[in-house]
Amino acid sequence: MLNFARILRNSYLRYVSVAGLVLGVAACSNNNDEELAGGTEAESTIALQVQLAGGKPAARTRVRILPDSYLSDGMDSLQWAETDENGHIEFANMESGSYMVEARRVEKSKASGAVLGLDFVEGQGSVVDTVSLEKLSTIEGFVATGQGPSVIRIPGLDRFVVPDSTGHFVLDSLPPGDFEVYVESRSNRGSVKILASSGEKVPAMNLGSTRGFLAENFESLDGRSATGEFLGDGWWYTMGEEDERLLPLLDSSLVKKYFGRAECASGGCARVTDKLGFMLGLYKTDYKISALDTLMFSARGSGKLTVSLFYGDAGETSKGRSFEVKLSKVWQGYAIATSKMKTFGGASSSLIVSRVEFSVSNGDTAFVDDVLLGGVDENVLKSVAVAKEKERSTYPTDWNDHDALLKQVTGYASGIRGGAGVVGSTENEGEICVVTTTEDYLFVEDTSYIDDTTMVVSVTAEHVPGSLRECAYREGPTWIVFENSGTYELLNPLRIKPNKTIDGRGRNIRITGLGIATDSTYNLIFENITFTDPAITSQDSLSRRALSVHNRSDYVWMDHCTFEEYPLVEVDVKRNSDHVTISWSKFNNAETAILFGLEPDRTKEDSQRLTLHHNYFVNLSYNGMYARGGKLHAYNNFFDNIERTGIECTDSAYCYIENNIFNIETPVMPYRKTDDDGVPVDSTRGSVLMQGDWFVNGGEELEGHARGYVPSYKVSVDEADIDLMWKIKEQAGPR
Repeated sequence: MLNFARILRNSYLRYVSVAGLVLGVAACSNNNDEELAGGTEAESTIALQVQLAGGKPAARTRVRILPDSYLSDGMDSLQWAETDENGHIEFANMESGSYMVEARRVEKSKASGAVLGLDFVEGQGSVVDTVSLEKLSTIEGFVATGQGPSVIRIPGLDRFVVPDSTGHFVLDSLPPGDFEVYVESRSNRGSVKILASSGEKVPAMNLGSTRGFLAENFESLDGRSATGEFLGDGWWYTMGEEDERLLPLLDSSLVKKYFGRAECASGGCARVTDKLGFMLGLYKTDYKISALDTLMFSARGSGKLTVSLFYGDAGETSKGRSFEVKLSKVWQGYAIATSKMKTFGGASSSLIVSRVEFSVSNGDTAFVDDVLLGGVDENVLKSVAVAKEKERSTYPTDWNDHDALLKQVTGYASGIRGGAGVVGSTENEGEICVVTTTEDYLFVEDTSYIDDTTMVVSVTAEHVPGSLRECAYREGPTWIVFENSGTYELLNPLRIKPNKTIDGRGRNIRITGLGIATDSTYNLIFENITFTDPAITSQDSLSRRALSVHNRSDYVWMDHCTFEEYPLVEVDVKRNSDHVTISWSKFNNAETAILFGLEPDRTKEDSQRLTLHHNYFVNLSYNGMYARGGKLHAYNNFFDNIERTGIECTDSAYCYIENNIFNIETPVMPYRKTDDDGVPVDSTRGSVLMQGDWFVNGGEELEGHARGYVPSYKVSVDEADIDLMWKIKEQAGPR
């Protein structure tokens, strides 16, 4: 920082050095210019008189002189010297160079000022000049958003301005005249110089293209970095506050916690209070990317920021390299050579990257913007991309494939046989029915005459041979497979007969129209099917379900299915239907996914039991599921972006809820109604036991023991963590 010392004339001068500049400052006590002549001191002095607009001396006016090449660092404000009663001031022992003199005065809340540029040659006599104060104005403008942080400065003046989040900036306290405005990117984009007049609004400025691949500029963030476009996934993530579980920022509520425009410059930025990073591509995929020579970003904050390139599993076994930078309170651009980063965890000498992470400690906060990968472009990313592996089912060819399917069932539907035979049988007793057409009904017209003038036309709907309906209506155990992929529209509700397996493995099977219903039916398997595009979309009692299991239907298993676009409820299990398992299925784009039981004033649901595991509930406008009576065991499900609650456990239902992932604010609600004061109505309460669940976005474990209810079977339950989250996202639904 420059300290301008006011000292008495003719006394010895004090020197202050900044970046090699030596300045001396003296306040003049009279108007005797002759006293300056004849000595070394006089030959290196700049003497000024500051005047008001009318020509009168401007006493006690602040003045400072800076090299015309000086650029403020925004860290410290330079002090001013002050004129004497006659408006005089001297700057002694000046070195040769070009300078900018700035004067500023405030009187009765009105500011005036002046800026004077001058050249000085040491030893060739003093410089004596007059500075006249004038009304002050501003230069105003914009840096185009999406350009990352930048700073606006005027060479020779102590001006340092950071645009706001819209890119707007104002350079204030400028007298009439032209000024060189220097706009410098703090995001490795370069700089722009323009000539602007005080009082002018300059056009929006672009700072040029990035010097590397722009992984993120935080402008329209959806939780994924730009690398994900070429490598897949690319999710931003943080770490859980109470543990080290990697948490991908999968929805807008999570994204808003870490990204926005507050305290940013020229757009959005990220706020780091612990750990924040992004996956380069696919989860748990390491990329050998030797072209990455520099990691560039802009940042500001307090304390130190560590930037790391990880590979391998998250946690203690991670490997990689890192570098620590000291943060500044103003935006700075950083370019870290990967060769200078310190390796850890026994990292390979080759550059391998899975995740890029920023971290702070000790309560520090960092703001980060414009993350760039130097030496990398789209072609480099494409060259290291790997295929995203997704489990694919194969078309079944014999009963061995059906037996393999039955071995996968768990929970209350265990023991189911489907099309292989009745529950409890051990031999494959069923027949195979191959669906060969997407048609449903064949309409046959019959014409007859009552008399010579009256004709009667009757239309009969018959099952089309080889149709899904024709197979589903067969008596006896039937394994239904599909010759071809396709959309199978049900023109009427399909009321399926007992002992059936509808198996869509190895095909893309879409069932539309009026859905499938069971009525006191049993031993049914629905495998690898998408239920979509319902025929009735009104949100009322006419709305159909994709699958309706009711009237004491028994042993039903839905596995690897997708249910979407049904307006109210996608699946219902009600009227004491029992031994039901729903697994590895996806429910989205509806009001509620599953209705398990009816309200007690309609029927008493006391014997129904449902196992719910490894299902993905997403984009639902009300609930994941209602549980009204009966016994529910829900484990290893992922509830994501649901507006009201994940599970509503009410009306004396027993709900054993373990190791699920809830990315919603209200994971479980144990009552259906409240009174006028908002107090839960006891008669609508359910009994809940919760354990091992992961609350990603708020919510907490409810106390309770489900009145002692424990499922009667044993299953292997996965830990609720990012591995489970990823597995459900990737594998739920048809294979």
